[in-house]
Amino acid sequence: MSAYLITELAEYELCVKRGFAPLLDKNFEIEINLRIQIQREFFGHTILGRGNIPQGNERFYRWMWENKKHYCEECLRPLQNYWSGYISHILTRGANPAIAHDPRNINILCHTHHDKWETGKRNEMRIYKGNIKIIELLQRQYNQLKA
Repeated sequence: MSAYLITELAEYELCVKRGFAPLLDKNFEIEINLRIQIQREFFGHTILGRGNIPQGNERFYRWMWENKKHYCEECLRPLQNYWSGYISHILTRGANPAIAHDPRNINILCHTHHDKWETGKRNEMRIYKGNIKIIELLQRQYNQLKA
């Protein structure tokens, strides 16, 4: 079954009203320009000089915590209480600022596995193969904007 394509804000809002989370749900695909528009409305800009990035990051981290399950996606250990350190970017914010607030670019990870992902030992991790697919999707979609 292919994903339902959302091309208009009204379609997105209808899905949310019905209890879906199209920014995260793989059953939905949001046209990339609309996705960026929605992400900017929720979390602000991710480019320096375009707003308050720390406040936008905090809104984004809290939204991720509220919308994903509270366990480490690597070791499956339950995580208690919100901490922004559990929100781990698959593609780094610094090298990929346009993708920083895309919820598909996030894993919820315990401190140990967040560090492991960031220190270059990611190919040893259980989530590695799935994250490679996400990286390819994100790069393909965001590169469309540059073309």
